[in-house]
Amino acid sequence: MNDALRIYIIDNHIIAIALILGMGLMVEIGWRVGRSARAKYKASKINASDTFMAAIFGLLALVIAISFSGASDRFDKRRDLIMSELTTIGSAYLTIDLLKVEDQPKLRALFKKYVDLRLQVYKKPMNLEDQAKIFQQRVEVGNEIWRGAIKSVNTISSLSFADKLLAAKILPAITAMLDASDFQRAAMKMHPPPAMWALLFLLAFVGSLIAGYIMGIEERRDWLLTVVFIITMVATIALILDIEHPREGAINLDKIDQEIFHFRNSM
Repeated sequence: MNDALRIYIIDNHIIAIALILGMGLMVEIGWRVGRSARAKYKASKINASDTFMAAIFGLLALVIAISFSGASDRFDKRRDLIMSELTTIGSAYLTIDLLKVEDQPKLRALFKKYVDLRLQVYKKPMNLEDQAKIFQQRVEVGNEIWRGAIKSVNTISSLSFADKLLAAKILPAITAMLDASDFQRAAMKMHPPPAMWALLFLLAFVGSLIAGYIMGIEERRDWLLTVVFIITMVATIALILDIEHPREGAINLDKIDQEIFHFRNSM
């Protein structure tokens, strides 16, 4: 799926609307089929396979549980990676004090530019093409920081060997900072396979069809249970989608992102 289309669908709750309409349609189809089966073949609830129904709804519950658990784990992982990146950036920024005074302003300016590029990723949902451009800019600025730090460390001739080792601590700090950004980029691409979503939607529609069929063979509509079932299912799936895409849905990482904004303001 095109990234712009995916962002548009999630932002405008297209999937939730489609699920409501689709599940409502499946309930109606099941109702008509159930009534027809009762009229033609004298079908009744006793004849319906309770084992079949239990298997369908049990499988639906299992897929929902797996999807929710996976989305929640990835959400927590993304949040931890943001805090890890913030920590590594802060540590690397502090080590600039170990370098020569005349080299510090340029490196501090590069660090500010680096953080500004990272904040662009956190501000709004982006497609992969825009993310790639920002990532490439981040790589270039990161390389400048790395080269500047190495040059500064190698040109400290007035310090003792022990002091040079102390100043060189900025290098592993910068490496950790760049690695944290790479981990973040990889985590943003981690999602369940499309087949998992297809199975979840299919089971939701099949469950709606069965619910309508049971009401049809009983010739008794239960609007309250129908509405509750559809709304509950749609709300659950929408929640999973929002957790899975925290940059695009109602659930977000804004509180964690604010920590980086605060850090940038303090630089």
